[in-house]
Amino acid sequence: MLNQRIEAARPIAEKVHEVEKSLNLTMVQMGELMSNIASARLAPGTRFSLTAGMDASEKLIAAAAKTASSYREVVEAHGHLATDRDDAGLRAVSLGDVFECPPSQASAADDVSRPLHVVKSA
Repeated sequence: MLNQRIEAARPIAEKVHEVEKSLNLTMVQMGELMSNIASARLAPGTRFSLTAGMDASEKLIAAAAKTASSYREVVEAHGHLATDRDDAGLRAVSLGDVFECPPSQASAADDVSRPLHVVKSA
């Protein structure tokens, strides 16, 4: 029975890390694209207007913010999955996880010094 739970959980553990990595790579690529747009405006002899690429850059900024929000949601889902893993009695079982796993929701609620906490102001 334990082996069946492990085999059922393994693809989930692998896929959640792939999704997190994919979103991180997307943010990196968006940043590189925005940098390339700005660099093209600054390149000597290109004769681009001062505002060339600005509309696209604003759309990319909005998309990057949504991607960051999506990433946060996936990490929170990962935390819920960690709780489910613990509830299923798989806490001590390695699922081939070589990546950091967020704390389960029970321990996350106890942690008041969470890093990367967004301060909502003004």
